[in-house]
Amino acid sequence: MKEAQQTTFGTRGAVSKCRLATLRQFVLMGALITIAASAVSCERDTTLTIQGGNPPQFVMKGSGRLTALRVRGPEKQRNAEGEAAFLYWVIEMKVEGTDRNVREVSPIVYGNVSEGYKQVYPEKGGPPQLVEGERYYVQVIAMNANGAGKYFTIRDGKVEVSDY
Repeated sequence: MKEAQQTTFGTRGAVSKCRLATLRQFVLMGALITIAASAVSCERDTTLTIQGGNPPQFVMKGSGRLTALRVRGPEKQRNAEGEAAFLYWVIEMKVEGTDRNVREVSPIVYGNVSEGYKQVYPEKGGPPQLVEGERYYVQVIAMNANGAGKYFTIRDGKVEVSDY
């Protein structure tokens, strides 16, 4: 009788170990599938390159949707508080859903409004001419990914870029 109990117990232990191994494989496979799916649908941060001269071209890459592009300068442009007073040029999407991927809109030339976007600043007319030797900041605001920003200066008709 004791031998039968030991055999039965031993068999149950083997079945439990088999189920445990199967469960481990199932969990591991699920984790691998989740990681693979995350890698495929992963957002790519916006990268920004500024090219050309005056006016500069803003070249963007990434997976985000362009919500707005803002250029700030050293001279006060309007009677407003904080950063808004120093905004030289701002474009934003016209209405929700008209935004496009940053790659699709790129490059944006300073002063040229891309299709599906509207100029917010200046309220009328084109943006002010960029002055050689002055320091400017361009900010790309993106949805579904991090945006980007860079400082730039125009020297001898060419853009010089810095991160700060």
